[in-house]
Amino acid sequence: MAMFRGRKPMDPGEDPAAVLSAEDIEKVKYALRTDFGANPPTIGVIGVSGTGKSSLINRMFRTNLLISHTRAGTKDFLATPMSVRILKGPAKDEPINLVVVDAPGLGEDVRRDPAYLDQYNQQLPQCDVILWLTAARNRAVSLDQQYLAKLKPFHERIVFGVSQVDLVHPMDWNAGVNLPSVAMEENIADIVADRTQKIADVIGRTPELIPFSASQGYNLEALFNALISSAPPTRRFIFGLLKNFSYADFIPAGIRDLVQ
Repeated sequence: MAMFRGRKPMDPGEDPAAVLSAEDIEKVKYALRTDFGANPPTIGVIGVSGTGKSSLINRMFRTNLLISHTRAGTKDFLATPMSVRILKGPAKDEPINLVVVDAPGLGEDVRRDPAYLDQYNQQLPQCDVILWLTAARNRAVSLDQQYLAKLKPFHERIVFGVSQVDLVHPMDWNAGVNLPSVAMEENIADIVADRTQKIADVIGRTPELIPFSASQGYNLEALFNALISSAPPTRRFIFGLLKNFSYADFIPAGIRDLVQ
């Protein structure tokens, strides 16, 4: 996009209105109608079957994807287009489309894997951001390693999330403040350290893993911020403008005013 030529890319938290001229603001709005209209910001959520991809999308983006607790529910890449409005900055209230792609889970069936991997290789190049989920309670990480090895072209673009941390032993989640207990927090940190090393062995870099819980709404803001940071520099700012929640959205109402 010409509007960023010769200009330092914006930081995810930076207010575009503070650094753009009136002419640049018009270019932003024009880009929303043209560049981003034809190629909307797209997030792909991928990983091994059963890691909670659909559950995360439903909680983070307020969608209503089908979820099964017994069988793999997604058989094809399911693109969910959403019409949203810019929430801040020079183009506030401008309409824009956002696409979130729910991928079929790998490892569900050895007969399906080749077709699923073909879909991954066809669809992932169209995603601005790729989120790989690994479940906190599943200690067998070899499947993640094997599939990641087959997706080498996308390694640098993948953000890693550790899902379902509310199920980590001893499962005594502190509902009063919507946080894991001290014992759970220690175990979550150990899980993250273990997964970080095992994934680093495959992708050749030390990734940041974001632990979260879709059912509890825990750490979703940190996860979304990681997605913003991983977006291509010329499209990163648009994800920041679409961010539609903060950590306070997932804090029990009774204490929300005390922590803001």
